[in-house]
Amino acid sequence: MDVDYYVFTDAARFIYNGQSPYLRATYRYTPLLGWLLVPTAWQAANDYWFEFGKAVFVVCDLITGYLILRLLILMHKDTNWSLLWFFNPMVITISTRGSSESLLTAVVMAAVYRAVQRKNWQAGLWLGLAIHLKIYPFLYVPSILLFIDAGQPLWKPITRERVKFLLGVLVTFCGLTYLMFHWYGQVYLDEAFLYHLIRLDHRHNFSIYNISLYFTSFTGKSALFDGGFTLEKMAFLPQLALSAVLIPLRLCYGNYKPEVLVSSLFIQTFTFIAFNKVITSQYFVWFMCFLPVYLSLSTISLFKGVILLAGWIITQALWLYYGYRLEFRGEFDLFYSGLWTSATAMFIWNCVLIAEFIRDVTRKVKRD
Repeated sequence: MDVDYYVFTDAARFIYNGQSPYLRATYRYTPLLGWLLVPTAWQAANDYWFEFGKAVFVVCDLITGYLILRLLILMHKDTNWSLLWFFNPMVITISTRGSSESLLTAVVMAAVYRAVQRKNWQAGLWLGLAIHLKIYPFLYVPSILLFIDAGQPLWKPITRERVKFLLGVLVTFCGLTYLMFHWYGQVYLDEAFLYHLIRLDHRHNFSIYNISLYFTSFTGKSALFDGGFTLEKMAFLPQLALSAVLIPLRLCYGNYKPEVLVSSLFIQTFTFIAFNKVITSQYFVWFMCFLPVYLSLSTISLFKGVILLAGWIITQALWLYYGYRLEFRGEFDLFYSGLWTSATAMFIWNCVLIAEFIRDVTRKVKRD
């Protein structure tokens, strides 16, 4: 079982007893998640209620898969690609062990589905909820804005439909955030948002910044506010420049095609994770929900695809090998030579993948 599931259920128990979910140490999420899992606190009547949250996450997995299927139908693509989500062992494992990522993917895919349907107000409402649940989906705002009224020049960005979409985003994000702040105070902002600016997670972290975070964690100072320069402080600059600005402009500007929009969201999410200062396996679910649509239009050959996938898996396996020897066996002699080298190899391979994905979508757009 995922340790986070105990965090969720403990927070839900505090809510059930009329207290703040933030009385549970390490609860770094919106109170909405705790509210959703309140039935897990009913276990005194029936121990099976403790598993309620896992059932919710599995249902969200199925909703995500259904929306992927509907998108493929809407785009006249082969619906068999949806099986990559429905039968993905990583997706199944992460949800059934009690991770909440599928709740987020369901909301994100609802926003994308409505955007593709040109129901921009509803798309904005769903995306605002997604950003409230976890901040990173704000990356999708530029791409969807460019997709809406795609023929509009950059120097004339304001249109009625774009305004409707943005208002929808603001209504749910600002409205829910204000309500949570009103009910739970500054601790909500500190834990759900500000904490992620200063987090120093160095265990089970695939990031190239892992070594720097490892040493910074021993100082007792935050990576953002310690008063000195550290490399990980600047991690967000290339990360946001690529994922929130350059990739949307390269792929979405002037493109009406929904499959290009979804492919851009896939590449943006993959890039955001690759350049993030904290990377764990469950983050991969964030981009996997876009993968079936992307692959439905991909021009990458089967042979090249196998090579790209093999490199991605091998670099992770190397990191896991050295990470295990450091974190579980305490073999510090391998710290620099093994862990840093494998993290660097994984980062470089991710950059290769990003470049190939962008070339692939660009080729498809030019060919059509």
